[in-house]
Amino acid sequence: MTYSQRSSHPAAASDYTYLEYQIELAAEELAVAVKAQDEARAEAVREKIAKLEDELALLED
Repeated sequence: MTYSQRSSHPAAASDYTYLEYQIELAAEELAVAVKAQDEARAEAVREKIAKLEDELALLED
């Protein structure tokens, strides 16, 4: 199934949008952690982003 076919399905589009939004929020959180030089928090957020991106990739397949 192509992205355009998948994104036209209401539930898939909703999942895709949700994951993109969560990645965006995590990226903002990462920026704050990096600015604060909180390496432990930054690493946790990087792991969260990686997991969300994996979930997003599954939807794209």
